[in-house]
Amino acid sequence: MHMKTTAAPRKARSLDQLKVGDSGFVGKISQITSAIAHFDPHLARRLMEIGFIPGEPVQVLHKGFFGGEPIAVRIGHSTFALRRFEAALISVITHNE
Repeated sequence: MHMKTTAAPRKARSLDQLKVGDSGFVGKISQITSAIAHFDPHLARRLMEIGFIPGEPVQVLHKGFFGGEPIAVRIGHSTFALRRFEAALISVITHNE
């Protein structure tokens, strides 16, 4: 009798939805809305330039006390502070708990 093993199912959540200590891998950067594009038309490109590229390991280190901003995250070997709307654009693939 052979036992079939499968990897744990994975799910994607936006980075702003993760809790402190949660980690995973960057899935993709979502399309920005027109409201965000008016504020920062190059936001998606800037996030990719600082390291938020598919497959890169990411971990939530800290969230601010009031409203959860800023969100401190480690991407690769670097640490960045993101605003909640920036983190909401980043899809993170995690293992189901």
